[in-house]
Amino acid sequence: MEEKNKQSDNMSFRHLVRIKSTDLEGYLPVSLGLSKIAGVNRRLAQTIVKTLNIPYSERIGTLTDVKVKEIEGVISDPVAAGIPVWMINRRKDRLTGDNLHITEAKLILQTKQDIERYIKIRCRRGIRHQFKLKVRGQKTRTHGKSGATIGVSKRRQR
Repeated sequence: MEEKNKQSDNMSFRHLVRIKSTDLEGYLPVSLGLSKIAGVNRRLAQTIVKTLNIPYSERIGTLTDVKVKEIEGVISDPVAAGIPVWMINRRKDRLTGDNLHITEAKLILQTKQDIERYIKIRCRRGIRHQFKLKVRGQKTRTHGKSGATIGVSKRRQR
């Protein structure tokens, strides 16, 4: 009887789990695996695990379908699940004024639209994006160079 239970436990382990259109490896701990989803950082992932009372040692591959649906629900609307507003990634959206948490392809699209808006209004960030320079105050003397290198020409000897 015990052998049968062990086999059913091994059968319930999945090597790939799909959460929010991202394939996550089953051997990863839940909080680390959730941070692989675009739009979910490590701190938010740990808060989701704590909110849903999932043990930190549990692996993603051992989660049931019900737990996976709960995780997807919390990622879709973290504020409704009791996660603080300051942890979401789009507070006071410019168009709607709402607090949103966006993930995956929508996050990438929204970032591109924000950069295009900066370029259009010709603010400092937009100008630096336009010329492919560092935007957040980093030094540019030695790093961040792009394009073909010219090199050093030798002096002509007489």
